Amino acid sequence: MTFLTKRIFRQGRIYSIPAFFYWIAFILSFDMMGQIILEPGDYRTIASGNFNNPGIWETWNGSDWEPATIKPDQNNNIFIDQNHEVQLLANEEAHHVYLFSAAGPGRKLNLQTFELSVYGALRGLTKIEGIFHLNTVTNALIDWIYPETGKIVFKGGSRTVVDRLSWSANTTNSRYTVIFDPDPGQTLIVNSAFKANAFIIQSGTVIQTVNTAGIPACSTLSFNNQMAFNGNGPYGDLIIEAGASLVSECSSPLAQIVRRSETIPASLFHVKPGGNLILLGNAPLIDAASILFEGNVFYRAPEGNQNLARSILPSSGNTFIYHNLYFEGGSDKILPENLWISGNLEVEPGVGIIEAPSSRMTFDGVDNQVISGWEFNIEEVEINKTSGSLILNADLKTRGNFIMKSGQINFNGFDLHVNTAGNGSLIYEGGSWLNLHHFFYRNIPNDMEEYNATFPFEDAYQGGIRKIQLTGETPGGDLTIRFIEIPGANWEPMFADNDGTPMLYQLNSYFEFSSSLTTDLDIEMRISAENLIVDDVDDLRIVGNGLASPGNHLPGLDPVKLWARRLIDFNGLNGNTFTIGSFRELSVLPVVWLYVRAQWEDKDNILITWSTAQERNNEKFILFRSLDGISNFEPLAVISSQGEKDGPQYYQFRYVERINHPNVYFQMAQIDHNGERSYSKVFRLEGWESNSISKLTLWPNPYSKGKLSIEFPKRWHNEGISFQLFDSTGMIYFEGDFLEMKLEEGLEKLQPGMYYIAFIAKSETHLLRIIKK
Repeated sequence: MTFLTKRIFRQGRIYSIPAFFYWIAFILSFDMMGQIILEPGDYRTIASGNFNNPGIWETWNGSDWEPATIKPDQNNNIFIDQNHEVQLLANEEAHHVYLFSAAGPGRKLNLQTFELSVYGALRGLTKIEGIFHLNTVTNALIDWIYPETGKIVFKGGSRTVVDRLSWSANTTNSRYTVIFDPDPGQTLIVNSAFKANAFIIQSGTVIQTVNTAGIPACSTLSFNNQMAFNGNGPYGDLIIEAGASLVSECSSPLAQIVRRSETIPASLFHVKPGGNLILLGNAPLIDAASILFEGNVFYRAPEGNQNLARSILPSSGNTFIYHNLYFEGGSDKILPENLWISGNLEVEPGVGIIEAPSSRMTFDGVDNQVISGWEFNIEEVEINKTSGSLILNADLKTRGNFIMKSGQINFNGFDLHVNTAGNGSLIYEGGSWLNLHHFFYRNIPNDMEEYNATFPFEDAYQGGIRKIQLTGETPGGDLTIRFIEIPGANWEPMFADNDGTPMLYQLNSYFEFSSSLTTDLDIEMRISAENLIVDDVDDLRIVGNGLASPGNHLPGLDPVKLWARRLIDFNGLNGNTFTIGSFRELSVLPVVWLYVRAQWEDKDNILITWSTAQERNNEKFILFRSLDGISNFEPLAVISSQGEKDGPQYYQFRYVERINHPNVYFQMAQIDHNGERSYSKVFRLEGWESNSISKLTLWPNPYSKGKLSIEFPKRWHNEGISFQLFDSTGMIYFEGDFLEMKLEEGLEKLQPGMYYIAFIAKSETHLLRIIKK
C-alpha cells in the first residue's frame, strides 16, 4: 500500500463526517413530504425508446417541461416514468437516475452490453397527482434493469449512491452488474440494501453502512434470485480490485455483508491482491461459496470484542484464508479455531487483547511473511512455507503443538517457547530456524524421537542447517537450547576426546543446554555437519567448546545428512556445550599451511590470501575454484613459490570475476620440484553478496535507547547515504544525510510503536522496520 492509502485507512471512522454531509445534501434535494425538487436541465421520459433519441425526452426549464433537443449527459438528472423502457445503443451518462418503482412499473432500463455511467445516485420514484416523489420500495418481480451483460457504473466524486429512503433490495430479479469506479481518493456510500448480478469495486472506497433510519439494517449486497442463474445454488460475485477498498459497518445480529438471499450464499467474495477490506463490526458475516482474501483485510472495531468474519449458511465456504491481516482499533480480537495466513500479520499499537483460547494458526505463503506488533501465545502454530521466510519481531509461544513442516523462520533474535501448557510438542518435518535466541521446550515428550526432538538451527556463518537431534526416553520436564554462532572453525583445538583421540577440527559455533532434569537415562545426540566439508562421515565427532563433551562417541551416520553422534545421559546436558568436531592423522608435507582465505573486496574483485609456516623443495601453487559444491574444481591460476624457508611466508592473489553463485569454493595445490603435490583444505569464498540483494542489518530491534548499530552492504561504503524515518501512515519524522547519532536521537524521542527507515544510496533503496519500545 502507498503511504497515502495507509494514512486514509488508519483514520478510523473519519468517513463518518463526510457521510453525514452527503446524507444532508441528499435530504435537501427533497421536501419534507418526499417530493423531488426539480432542477433546470432535468430530463423525463415521455415514451419508450433509445437513450440517445431526444424524441423520448422532455427537459425542465425551471418552470415547464419542454421537448429535448439533445440526449442527457453526466450533468442531467433523468426520470424514467411508468411503463417507459429506455434502451442503450452505446455507453451513456447521467447524474441522478430516477426509476418509477411503484406498482406496475414495467421494465425501465435495457442496458444491452453497454455501461450507464452514473455521477449521482440511483433512486426509486412514484407519482402523486403527477408530481415526482421518492419511493422507498422497488418492484420485486420485474427485471426492471437488465440484462446481466449491462453495467451501472458509479463515477465521479464522493457521495451516497443508494439510500434507504429511495432504494431497496427487494428487486429480486435485478439483472445487471454494478461497478464502483469513482475518481481517485473518493468515497461512495451504500446506505441501502442493494441487489444485482455482480458488484465490482474498481477504485476508491465504498462504505457499506448500518442504516439506522428506522429498524437498524445492514446495507447488504445481494444477488439475483431467478432460477435461470444457478437455480437455488450460490450465485453472484463481489470483487474488490487492487487499490480499491470496501469499508463495512455490518455485524451480527444484523444481516450479512454479502449473500445471494436469506438462505443462499453468494458465489464469490474476492479481495484481489492489493484490494482492501476494512471491517468495523464486532461480528461480521460473509456468506459466499468461495471466499478469497488475496489482498489486505483490516479488523478495526473501536471497542468491545471483535470476532473475525464467519459464515452462517450451510453451503457457504467456511474457510477464511487471509493474505495480509491487520488488527487495528481499540477492541479485543477473538481468533477463530483455525486461521490461515499467506502474507503479513500486523498488530497496531492500541489494539486490545488478542484472545486465542484454542486457535491453530498456519503460515503457508510462498513469499516473505512479516509478523509485527504481537507476541504469539496461542494453542498451535504450523509453518508450511515452500519458499520465503516467516520474519518475527517478537517471541513466539505455543501452548501446545508447534508444527514445522517446511520453510525458514527468521526469529530476529527473539525466543521460541513450545508446549507451555503441556498440550502437545514440537512436530518437525522440515524447515529451519534462523537467528533464534533461545528455544524453550516445555513439558518435553517422555519418548524423544526424530519427529518431536529435531531442532533445525540455521548456521548463518557456515551455511546449511545445523540440526541437533535427541532420541531416547526422558523424565519429562523442560529443556532450553541456545545456538551461539561464532564465525569460522578452530583447526588446532589442542584437546582429545574422552577415548584419547586427538581433535584436529572444531566448529566455533556451538549449542548450549540448560535443564533441571536429573536422571541416568541415556539419550543419543546427533548434530548435522550439513554444508561443512567432510571427507568421511566417520571423521565426525560431537565435542564441547574447547574440550571433550560428556558421554561416549558413536560412529558418524549417513553420508548425506552427515550426523555426528554421541551417547549422553540427561545429567550431562545441563550447562554443557556441544558442537561438531573432527579427527584425522596428518602427513608430513613439503608445505605446512598456516591459513587459506578467499574474500570479496567489492562486487567484482576477489582476494585470495594464504600463508605457509615452512616450505621445502616447493616450486609453485595452483589455485582451483569450484562453483556450487566441491566436486567441480577447475584450475584458475599458477603462483610461483617464494623459495625455501623455515619461517612464515605470505601470499596473495587478486582477480576480477562476476559470480552469481552463493557457494564458491577454492583449494590450493602445492607442487614440489619432483612433481609431487599436496593440497590445502577446501575453503569458501566469504562475504558473498548477490548484486541483486541488499544485505543491510540493524540492531537492536526492538529499540529503546542507546547505541544503534547498522551494517551496510559493502557496495555502499563509498556512496552518500541518506535516510527517512516514517510511520505506517507515511508521516515523516526525520530525514537527511545519514548519521548514526542523528538517527539514535530521533528514535529516542518517538512514542512506542512500529516505524520504518528507508536508507537511500545512489544505486538503491533499502527499507527496514523498527519497533520502538
